[in-house]
Amino acid sequence: MGDKFRARSQETSGSNRTPESDAALRRDKEVRENTWRREMLARFHQEKASLDFIYAFEKTGNFITSENRDVWSKAELREWDHLIHAYRRREVVERRIIDLCFRLHHESGRTVISRHRQLMASEFGMAVLSAHERGISSFAVEQIFREAWLDSVTGLNKATNREWDPTDHHRFDYIDKASLSKLLRQIRDDLMVRHPDVSMSATAAKHILQIEEARAADGSWFGKPPAPGQEDEREKAIVVDEIQNAIFHSERENVPADLIESMLLRSWIRMLTFNDHEDERAFQILDRCWEEVHAIFQVHMANYSGLRLQ
Repeated sequence: MGDKFRARSQETSGSNRTPESDAALRRDKEVRENTWRREMLARFHQEKASLDFIYAFEKTGNFITSENRDVWSKAELREWDHLIHAYRRREVVERRIIDLCFRLHHESGRTVISRHRQLMASEFGMAVLSAHERGISSFAVEQIFREAWLDSVTGLNKATNREWDPTDHHRFDYIDKASLSKLLRQIRDDLMVRHPDVSMSATAAKHILQIEEARAADGSWFGKPPAPGQEDEREKAIVVDEIQNAIFHSERENVPADLIESMLLRSWIRMLTFNDHEDERAFQILDRCWEEVHAIFQVHMANYSGLRLQ
C-alpha cells in the first residue's frame, strides 16, 4: 500500500503563539487525523483489504505490508504483528461462539420437528458465519434476518409473486417495527419473572459465560457497528443469498413453512441479543419457552398478514 504514511499537520510558528492557539492547533490536527483514518478505513473496506490488516490499522493508524516493513521501527513492527495475531485468534473464537449460539443444545433430536429445527439452526448459523468471515457487520445480519422473517410471516412474496428485494427499504413500512422490539421485551420480562430459577446445566452455564466473554471483548464483531465503507447493498445481498439458500435447502428437506418462519424469528432475536448486549441467560429462557414465544408473535403479526393460526 506504499511507504510509511502519516497524516501531518501544518503547525505555525512565531512569537504570537499562545496556549489557546496551541490547543486549537492540536484540536485541528486531531480532527484531520480522524478524518484521514475514516477515509482510509472506507478505502480499505471498498478494496476488500484483509480484515486483520484493517483491524491493525484501526488500532495504530499505520499500514504495514511485506513491501514496506523496512521503514518501520522494531517497536512498531512488534505492535503490528501482535495485533494481526490477536485478530486471527479472536476470529477463531468468534466463529466458535457463533456456532455455539445457533445450536439447539436442549433439543433431543428424536422427533422429526427436532431434527428439522436442528437443521434450520445449523443452516442459519452457517449463513451468519459466512457474513462474519466477510466482515459484514452483525447489525446488517440482524436487519436481514428480521426482514426475511417479516417476508415469511406476512407471506408478502407469495402474495405479490415476486422475489425479496433487499434494496427496497420501504417494503415493510406498514409494519410498526418498534412494536416488535417492545413485544419482545414484554415477553422476555414476563418469562424472567415466571421462570427465575429455570435450570441450566453446567454445560449451558459454561456456554453462556463463553458467549458473554466473547461479546465483551474489545472490538468484538458482536454488536460492533459497521465502519465507514464497510458494507453496501451488494454486501448485504450476500447475506440475503446465504439465508435464501438456507431456506431452499430446508424446503428441500421438507421442513414445514411455519417452522422455517419460526426459526427465522429465532435467528433475528438471536442477533438482536448480540447487538443490544442483552442478558444471554434471558435468551436461553426465551429459547426454552420457544413455542410460547412464537405463538405470541404469530398473534401479533396476524394483524398484518391475516395469518391463520394453527
